[in-house]
Amino acid sequence: MTYSVSLSPDVYVLLRQRARQSKVSPDALADDALRRYLHQEEPTWRQSFDALLARVQANSEQYSSEEIEADITVAAQEVKELRRARRSAG
Repeated sequence: MTYSVSLSPDVYVLLRQRARQSKVSPDALADDALRRYLHQEEPTWRQSFDALLARVQANSEQYSSEEIEADITVAAQEVKELRRARRSAG
């Protein structure tokens, strides 16, 4: 059984180009790409995010919670002041 999926014209152009480069039909390439995507245990972005989070946490161990909180408070205050200045100027 087959099903139809609508693609935007720019995506179809890219699909056709890649299929031509790979010497397969656009249908076969789309089927393979969707199959691979749908069978991933976790999306690649999630793995990248988890790795980034682990690096940040490892680097932040050298700072106490109080130091981190103080930096956040200072940064938030700076943002508030910048927003006030923009509203006053605008």
